[in-house]
Amino acid sequence: MLELLLEQAVSFGLFWGIWLLVPLLIDVSTTLVYLLTFSFEGEQSSEMVEELKYFPYVTLVVPVHDSADTLYKCLQSLANQTYPVDCMEVICVNNGSKDESFDMFQEFHFEHPDMQVMWSSLDRAGKSIALNAGIYSGQGTYMINVDADVWLDPEAVINVVKTFEADPTIVAATGAVRVDKVLGENSNFIDMINYCEVIEYLVAFDVGRRYQNLKNSLFTLSGAFSIFRRDVLLQSFLYQERTVSEDTDLTFNIRKALGNSQGRIGFVSKSIAYVEPIESITRLYSQRVRWQRGEIEVMSTYYEKTPTIIEALQDFTGRILLSDHSIAFLRLCWTFLLPFMYFLGYPLPTIVIAMFGLFICYLVLEITTFSVAYRSSPPEYREELRRIFWVIFFMPIYRYLTYWFRLAGIILALTEARSWKVSDPVDQIICALKDEYHAVQDRIDKIWR
Repeated sequence: MLELLLEQAVSFGLFWGIWLLVPLLIDVSTTLVYLLTFSFEGEQSSEMVEELKYFPYVTLVVPVHDSADTLYKCLQSLANQTYPVDCMEVICVNNGSKDESFDMFQEFHFEHPDMQVMWSSLDRAGKSIALNAGIYSGQGTYMINVDADVWLDPEAVINVVKTFEADPTIVAATGAVRVDKVLGENSNFIDMINYCEVIEYLVAFDVGRRYQNLKNSLFTLSGAFSIFRRDVLLQSFLYQERTVSEDTDLTFNIRKALGNSQGRIGFVSKSIAYVEPIESITRLYSQRVRWQRGEIEVMSTYYEKTPTIIEALQDFTGRILLSDHSIAFLRLCWTFLLPFMYFLGYPLPTIVIAMFGLFICYLVLEITTFSVAYRSSPPEYREELRRIFWVIFFMPIYRYLTYWFRLAGIILALTEARSWKVSDPVDQIICALKDEYHAVQDRIDKIWR
């Protein structure tokens, strides 16, 4: 009898452990590594605050594509920098815009005649081409790429230059990216999604990027706001169009070129860029699908062969591949297998308790990582974050939603050709039903004829 109970307990533990606890254990261990690293190593030493003895020339490249709604605000944020205006140049590279982007540029240029601002146009769309054109035209010691729908904190440029001047080993870096959302005013569905997005970005940069900076394992130089030493950047392949994630591709290219040298890719948390919040679930889906398939495409480009589990664990990119992609398929059971287990004879209370237990575990993880990011934030931003602390209880659900979007990105990377444009599933189903309807109508017409 005892042996039978033991056998059943082992079988039960293996079943639930493999399908449910393994992904959770990976997320828990990742959080513990972050916390232990911050506890023993503290803040990164590269972010010094010494005043600059001189001001190197800085080039800011802004790729423009149908950016009339945001371009002026972006350029105004550059004009508001505390960095000396005569030590900056701004190059706007238009790539196939069909709106009034140039009118916005002209308005800004007329209002800021003392600022060195240039406009150039390409005959076709392509962010990578636009960035490369601006990089080749720039004369700055440092090249800063800023998306046209991004605006910088007034201290962003000077904090970047201070960090690079204080640490010659940094060859490229990304700044912190935050969602520009007024917090706590409204609480409808899309506002709640935006609040979750605010917390997601805060944790991703103030915890994830901080850790990657300490371990010299930065995965992506954010396309929204990234900084380079010009001489190092011009020795790379620059931005390429072979993947939908040109920023990750360039990061891997620079890291590969560095090899065993002393150079490293860093993160400057005190240089902050703000992005617009997602305006719809469709837009969120498109964004996450593109990010995820971009990771897959870059991985396949830089891995000559599929690594074994041991090889993957020894390499930080391999560890990301395992946690983001391989383990992703285990999480499928949380949606399909758990409800089905009721029909296999498992008591409904057991299934409900398992699902609730997973939710509580992930809620604890969210509270822990948010607390770390919260403590490292400026006092004025903490005041804003306190207004939406209640949103932390919805974060596990939001993470689960974006997980499915990322999973769609993995599948699309394996089944469809590379494309920046992503149709949401509802539109795809409607189009498929319409095509099927027309096909049936054609067959009926042929029969009647």
